[in-house]
Amino acid sequence: MGKVFKGIGIGLSEEVLRELDTFAATKGVSRAEAIRASIAVGLPLLNLGIALNAERALTILEHTQLALSLLVERQYPEDVNELIDMALRNVREYHA
Repeated sequence: MGKVFKGIGIGLSEEVLRELDTFAATKGVSRAEAIRASIAVGLPLLNLGIALNAERALTILEHTQLALSLLVERQYPEDVNELIDMALRNVREYHA
């Protein structure tokens, strides 16, 4: 038997609704599923007391990834393709 969802009523700004609907359309899911996904990602961070600046966090992640990629490409060029394959495999396994 699948999960049972209980409906709740919440109010969101027009801007948030537009962002939510854009996300839902891009991912091919319903608005409700987009809200559930947002809560599934955000609530654990809130429970840890983390206020995340998403743009800053993504910039740091991207910078770190680019710096590491540059180092690997220069130091171990023969391993670059294998590392990319491993990274993609991990993304599919742990973040799908």
